[in-house]
Amino acid sequence: MLGPMKKTLVVVGLALALMGAKPPKGGKAEKPAEKPAPLSVGEAKVTQTPLTVESQDEVRKMAEAYLKALTGQGDDSARETLLGGATLNARLEVLSNWKIVGREPHQSETGDLADVVTNMDNLDKEGRSALARLMGGGPASEPDGLQMEELDAAQAQQLLAPTKARAAAFQKSHPVFAYVARVDREVFWHPKNPVRKLLADTGGKGRYQLDFHLFKIETTEGREKKVRAWPLRILRLRTDKLDTGWKVLPASDWNAE
Repeated sequence: MLGPMKKTLVVVGLALALMGAKPPKGGKAEKPAEKPAPLSVGEAKVTQTPLTVESQDEVRKMAEAYLKALTGQGDDSARETLLGGATLNARLEVLSNWKIVGREPHQSETGDLADVVTNMDNLDKEGRSALARLMGGGPASEPDGLQMEELDAAQAQQLLAPTKARAAAFQKSHPVFAYVARVDREVFWHPKNPVRKLLADTGGKGRYQLDFHLFKIETTEGREKKVRAWPLRILRLRTDKLDTGWKVLPASDWNAE
């Protein structure tokens, strides 16, 4: 978002909406800075199992069922295997063709849910802290006390450095969970990120096992027959309280339904 351009305008109100955060009220003195939490808490164990693109297992069958639903060649109910349910956009998605051209190793991560929840909470706090420093409490004349700040590249990097460091530490300690939660992308902050509700449903306690598969898909599109390559991600989370079954990790095009 804050790329290598010399000057960058950041609309704080939009950023806060994506994060689901409330803007700070102007005129109030800031609380004393709290002692920073560790960059990451706990460490998960990850195992990998190589698979070929021809491997036929239940996850491959589910991937094919989902793709067939998008082309109208199979049971349309397969769209409901999307984690968090199918949005309106997802229900309207149509493919004219598809081909599975690759498959990455099966990754299985085990760890403590409490560590994951703590790491996500700390990352949320770090991000909100960065936005609060950026806003500076906005003048009362601005709607909702929001304003726009102009930053150069160095200022932007300095502002976001603590957030990026915490995200990187989370990726190192819990690589699979951090990946499916998209902690290195803006969509992590979106209130409709389905991993947020998923964690809430687990109760945040006990052990977990997160299995993850990634298929590489190619589709040929348009009159010019352009080839588009994209990933199809499938996961399953098992805890003491919950078993999601195999679910498709959706793209980030949530709408306001």
